[in-house]
Amino acid sequence: MKRLLQMKLYLAGGLIALTGAIVLYRWISSNSSWKLQEQLQIISPLFLEICFFLMILAVGINFRLIKGLFSGVPRTIWLFLAAITVGGLLITVFAAPRDHRIYYDEDIYLSIGQNIAYLKNTGAHAGEDYGSSLSSIWKRWTGRAAMCNEGRHEYGDFFCDRLEYNKEPNGWPYLISIVFRLAGVHENAIFWMTNILYALSIVTAFGIAYLLFHCPYRGLFAALIFALTPEYIMWSNTTAVEPSAACFAGLALLSALIYVRSRAGTALFLLTVTAAFACQFRPESIMCLAVIGLAVLFFAGEELKRGRFYLALSLLFILIIPHLVHLYAVKDMGWGSSGPKFSFDFLQGNLKTNALFYLKNVRFPVMFTVLFFLGLLLGGREGERNGKTFHLYEKTVVLFWFLLFWGIFILFYAGSYDYGADVRFALLSSMPLALLAGSGSVSLAQLFNRRLRHMQFLVALVIIFSFIPFLPFVKAITQEAWGARYDHHYAREMAKEVPDNGIVLTHNPNMFLLWGKNAAQASLATEQTSYFNRFFNRYPGGIYFHYNFWCNVPDKLQNSFCKNILERYDSMLIKSYKERDYTYELYRIEKKQQQN
Repeated sequence: MKRLLQMKLYLAGGLIALTGAIVLYRWISSNSSWKLQEQLQIISPLFLEICFFLMILAVGINFRLIKGLFSGVPRTIWLFLAAITVGGLLITVFAAPRDHRIYYDEDIYLSIGQNIAYLKNTGAHAGEDYGSSLSSIWKRWTGRAAMCNEGRHEYGDFFCDRLEYNKEPNGWPYLISIVFRLAGVHENAIFWMTNILYALSIVTAFGIAYLLFHCPYRGLFAALIFALTPEYIMWSNTTAVEPSAACFAGLALLSALIYVRSRAGTALFLLTVTAAFACQFRPESIMCLAVIGLAVLFFAGEELKRGRFYLALSLLFILIIPHLVHLYAVKDMGWGSSGPKFSFDFLQGNLKTNALFYLKNVRFPVMFTVLFFLGLLLGGREGERNGKTFHLYEKTVVLFWFLLFWGIFILFYAGSYDYGADVRFALLSSMPLALLAGSGSVSLAQLFNRRLRHMQFLVALVIIFSFIPFLPFVKAITQEAWGARYDHHYAREMAKEVPDNGIVLTHNPNMFLLWGKNAAQASLATEQTSYFNRFFNRYPGGIYFHYNFWCNVPDKLQNSFCKNILERYDSMLIKSYKERDYTYELYRIEKKQQQN
């Protein structure tokens, strides 16, 4: 009877996977990349909505099971973990500047989140009906996973006439859309969500370490080191995608450990939906499946012989089909490189830079690096598990996780931690590094335990004091992206001058739309002059031109859009700001008067 049940589960899993593979092949082969992007605007957030609901449901179903797995953690440890989490959160909120650090990516994520949350209508003026072949029910259910290049606010409704699909996955914009639906479109709400995800990541690091090493103290030290990672603190007070990508990769592995430690079918369901959701934050996020696979192979290899595992695997495949289509549809999009995006030509330079990042003691405490290597070299003591152990499999899983998410950027053309703001990529490998460093902290303390009774307390003090010199670095706003940063800052002041029934021409409509203003791409005045000229009648509040960052940089094409507006139309200067050699201005423009 049991064997018959297993055969049925194998068959069901195989049929579901085969059906999914046929759908995936037919979908990709029958549509151009442009058409796929158009369809994904609706299908991607719809599947993310389903996946998120299933994830919340799975957490509720497994609540008692999870509580039981952590029942052995002493109350004192929970109090220390709470102190670490609250302390880290306070540092992030009050020490790290609340600012955007990667322009204009963060504006794009926020715009897509706004569109998913509120956009129910498109093409009213542009004559384009995006997603017209899809069900009208779907249109009412979800908005569009795309940034808006021309949009307007009318009596509480939001409309977008020109959508553009983004090359990055939609997991983070979807989370943003949830907050916008609950709290309204407020930029500050997303900063708070990133803060909360940082706190959740600290707890996740503890949970992984505890289930992996069977030691609450290793979990506590992993949480402490993760909480005091300088770059992670800084980026956790932004609206960038990397903190959420790192958090959900950790949650996916945590759910895998809950499954392998309990072997419960409900835990397998939790793993399936969490992993499906975690894949969809950054292009490399899908690599978390390899880490999960290794953990299952090492700690629950016999589960690979059970039909339910393959049924769950087929469900995972179905849930990420839109994401796989997304990766295919955007494969030819430009990433700011005229040559190859990944190449061994970048290996030598990026390897040196990204390795020295952990050794220079400039942006990352070298003490954490020492503890990381001690975590690799030193083993556990008798009493942590059933006998003496070196934690070989456990460390292999964590090291594999670190090497995947650290090593992938060594081959990336913009993967250097010294390349602009791309140090944010270090966040994706911060949690596995903290896990091994936390294990190394306890192992180091155990070497001296008989000689010095409170060695763990002293190691914790060393960790804290090694972080303190980095506080000025955490609190600083550096000159990186200064031109774009001031563009964003001054644009917020300019937005106050634009009436609700006016419109702003700019290279970055996303931020103005987020602030409740009508906005469109400046290129319209050059590329679609007849269409643009109708704006003078459509917007009685006036047409405004934002002379912005892209008007200052040495880019002939972008500069031409700014130059053409000022030459072809009469303009009146409203506001002007100066930063170094960059000028940021707001003009009101009118049609040129006819010469007699």
